[in-house]
Amino acid sequence: MNNQKLYQSIFVILFFFVIIYLLHSDIVGKFIWKGETLFGDFKTIISWLECNYLGFDVYNLEDTKNCPSYVSVLFYGHLWLNIPFNENLKFFYLDYLPYITIFLFFISITFIINPKSLLEYFVLILALLNPSTVLLFERLGFDIFVFLSIVFITFNSFYIINWFTIFCLTFIKIYPAILGINIFIENIDRSFKKNLLIIFLLIMISAVYSYVNYDKYMISIIDGGLNSGKAGYHYLFSLNSLPKIFKYILNFNYILLLIIFYSSFVLLTKFFYKKIDIDDLKITKNSFLISGKLFTLGAGITLFCYVAFSNYAYREVFILLLLPHIIFLKKENINNLLNILFFLIIIRFLFLFPYSYINIHDGIKHIDSARIFSEKFIIAITIKSILDFVVISLSTSILFLHIKNFFRYRKIIANK
Repeated sequence: MNNQKLYQSIFVILFFFVIIYLLHSDIVGKFIWKGETLFGDFKTIISWLECNYLGFDVYNLEDTKNCPSYVSVLFYGHLWLNIPFNENLKFFYLDYLPYITIFLFFISITFIINPKSLLEYFVLILALLNPSTVLLFERLGFDIFVFLSIVFITFNSFYIINWFTIFCLTFIKIYPAILGINIFIENIDRSFKKNLLIIFLLIMISAVYSYVNYDKYMISIIDGGLNSGKAGYHYLFSLNSLPKIFKYILNFNYILLLIIFYSSFVLLTKFFYKKIDIDDLKITKNSFLISGKLFTLGAGITLFCYVAFSNYAYREVFILLLLPHIIFLKKENINNLLNILFFLIIIRFLFLFPYSYINIHDGIKHIDSARIFSEKFIIAITIKSILDFVVISLSTSILFLHIKNFFRYRKIIANK
């Protein structure tokens, strides 16, 4: 083992124990909303397995309430109930798997970033210890498993396992469906027709599965998913955040604000794209290597979630998948906008600390049944939302260059 790998191994072990200490301390409570129990989201989804195992109808709210481990109604896809469960596995799931998962996360993010300089270690520390990532650890939401799955399918060359993984993730939580783009980049020499055939077959299998389990999925969506709660003004990661803020400040029409800000996002992305397109070939020269594939999948799922959902902050974890490629681009010093993106991400990581502190300690007041937020809270969430807006827009412009490079490469292959 060379010195670099030794330092990285020591880093992983040291910071793993640091985060475990923090999760069991009261310190994190100053920056995140701690749940009633550690790993609360994970314990909830395990409770569904237990209730199903004990014979309760997890699609029947009244029946499920009689389950000893009842926490909430099921709002994941039916496929989740196919996870093996018994009393021995329950012990493993609740007492060991959370720590194993966090340790694997530490290994994965350290391995893909592969820090060599003090600045890169600093970025890695911020990526792991910022409040959004710590919130993910504390809740141990399903997103951490999606993150690890993305890293896995990026390195795995037994493609049928990748397709099966994406299928399962999609029918547990719908948003990982966007990972289907991996079919086009996992084997760049596979013909475009074969890619389309694979997509078609997966869609047909998905359609059959959906049809067979239609009733169960509709119950999950109506009784669970639509009532499972969405992020409001606090810990919000979404393109909807700025429209929400301006609606609160100006009491302006929310639909019109959505149109304005969604249009602005498109225009800003187009502007960034034109600015970096002049260095297209340099930026995309490793888009089919590991860091480039991680960026494509990470930027794709981040963009999809950011635009389509009102996400809680822990879904920002997918931004970490952008870091290896962004660090590479910074080292190459290709375009000033890419250097700006690198430092914007650092600034964003740092700002998450005061932002999260204010989220926790700035109480909500009500006057005539209307929520009243403090000025510092509005300022904090506005700055955070603007940083998100710019970072995701610039990342999306790079993603479009990767897509353009894919089609350019396919054209070259077709002409041979």
